[in-house]
Amino acid sequence: MYNNNRRFLGILFIVAGALFLVDRLGFIEVNLFFDGWWTLFLIIPALYSMSRSGISLGNSILLGIGAVLLFDQRGWNLRGYLLPGFLILLGIGLIFRRL
Repeated sequence: MYNNNRRFLGILFIVAGALFLVDRLGFIEVNLFFDGWWTLFLIIPALYSMSRSGISLGNSILLGIGAVLLFDQRGWNLRGYLLPGFLILLGIGLIFRRL
């Protein structure tokens, strides 16, 4: 368990460092407080839960809600795609569910 926490924290530092580096080099602009930054309070715990205990219905729903809210804040209106996407994912889950 201790090694998993270190790996997760290590990956987090690598990603943050890489983002700041590409910002410094001028490739992309990195702003910590972008539109919808607060949605990371949903997305990051969901991803952390998935990495620790696997994918479950709860952390998938949390990730989905966070992603939809983030996309909405960034100007991508995905609300019309929620029902079709949910039905497709439900069907895939039913087909590949272990009995």
